[in-house]
Amino acid sequence: MIGSDGRLVQTAVIGSRNSGRAIILPTDADELTRWRRRHPTYTYWCGTQLGGCGNELSDRLYRDKVCHFAHRPRTSCHRTANGAASADHLFIKDDLAVWAGRNKLKGQATSRNLGSGPGDAVDFRVGAARQHVRFQFSRLAHAEWRQAGHRLSRESSTLDWVFGPGAAQPETMEELYDAYGYLLRFRFETLGAVRRIRLRAEDPRRSTDWVPLDACVMTPAGLRVAGVEPRRRAGSRPAVAAGAARGARPVRRSRKEQALALKEALVTAARFRTRPTWEALARTAGSDLLELSVDDRVGLLVAVEQSGGEGGPLLSALIRTGESDPPPYVGDVVAAVGCGVPATAAVLRRWCQREADRAFAVYGVPSRTAPPRLPLTADGQLAAQQGAEPAQRQTIVHVQGGLVWQAPARPKPQPEGRGGIPLYRDTEIRHALRGARQRPGPKHAAALMARAEEALTRLPEPQRTQLVAEMASTRRWLDSRPDTSKPKPRQSRRAKKTADAKKSARAKKSAQGKKAKNPLNGARPLPGVGDPRPKKGPK
Repeated sequence: MIGSDGRLVQTAVIGSRNSGRAIILPTDADELTRWRRRHPTYTYWCGTQLGGCGNELSDRLYRDKVCHFAHRPRTSCHRTANGAASADHLFIKDDLAVWAGRNKLKGQATSRNLGSGPGDAVDFRVGAARQHVRFQFSRLAHAEWRQAGHRLSRESSTLDWVFGPGAAQPETMEELYDAYGYLLRFRFETLGAVRRIRLRAEDPRRSTDWVPLDACVMTPAGLRVAGVEPRRRAGSRPAVAAGAARGARPVRRSRKEQALALKEALVTAARFRTRPTWEALARTAGSDLLELSVDDRVGLLVAVEQSGGEGGPLLSALIRTGESDPPPYVGDVVAAVGCGVPATAAVLRRWCQREADRAFAVYGVPSRTAPPRLPLTADGQLAAQQGAEPAQRQTIVHVQGGLVWQAPARPKPQPEGRGGIPLYRDTEIRHALRGARQRPGPKHAAALMARAEEALTRLPEPQRTQLVAEMASTRRWLDSRPDTSKPKPRQSRRAKKTADAKKSARAKKSAQGKKAKNPLNGARPLPGVGDPRPKKGPK
């Protein structure tokens, strides 16, 4: 049976509807046959701890397609997660129970529903020591993480966060790097009918190997993963450590030392494809940066940009405010380094977004070819948006009789693809979609949507997420236009077969009832032509 999310049901629980013993059904027919022989008495259920309906399931064996679980006929189920990872919160509870027994820890694991399902998080608490480890499965906003951290810290002596794939926000990662020196992550590996957890520690420069839970130990300072040295600062909570850092008297450093530390923090942010605030940079590069005035910040950022190579991305463009816009003083940095003077906040935002993409490409792991810098015209507008040529220097040619102004060579036009649509780079399609919604017709936007679908498979995060959001806005814009051609509803195979049969029957009936055409086409025949022969009289 296909689940409500369109995928096959691959996981279930064994024994009863409230069971926590999970299983991944073998997808191969021979493997499922062997499984049935080993466990002939097992019953499978769409368990409530999986977010299921609680009804019994049957295991379906197929030779020509993937084996899967199926509900009984006339069963209604609104379970949203059906894939192999949908039972990971139950598998981790089994791993934690075995690990706690081997290490003689009196701990208990509990699943948490934070709004999207019973597997949003798993809490492991060690009662006597009041130690707490939160395994975060679902993506958690930074404000929600800070609020939960303060609440859980009041109840525990130590608190460790372990994040699953894509569960940590960039701001959360920065704060944990600053507080602990590293970030703990987990993933799962499928072993037969179960999945086992693997953990590692990572910092902005390197990561440890993925290790099983048995390679980790619970120390008085909290969970420790094999291969990482304890670097926890004074205080076991990120918020406490950050508060202590803000309350401490900052150490005075020279301007050169501040510029080096600031550049290193910006390069680290570009490596992880994040855009930090000035406060986040101060937590990494030194709290004395918080005391700098706007003019001092501009001067320090100009020193950072001048220390890099010519033509590289402007690292200052990574800085953002709490509203995700570039601070106004970044425009002064852009002008000071000779890149032009942005006329408006919108131009500065667009220009900084392109420079951020360039920084992600150059410093990301792995690195890739950076998109070109957006040129600014003399009046501070984006040349690409106006369709104007970039500002170029004029050449003065000395000839006999005076000076002659030599026009610069015109740049080659951008190659075009099918339908006259320019062949934009993957990182430019999002902005092209935004501009296409300003055109009078939907043809350009519809053609770009096809290009965007192809680019999604090549773009890394966060460019992929930004492109998806822009595509959704463009799709709503196209649907709202009366001149957009609506797709014809798909006809089922049975309905199409019936329609074809009716059409064939009508054509056959029409052919049978059609009279033979008169070759004379209504004209009078010549005398003697076509006259019936006289009948012979009797002899």
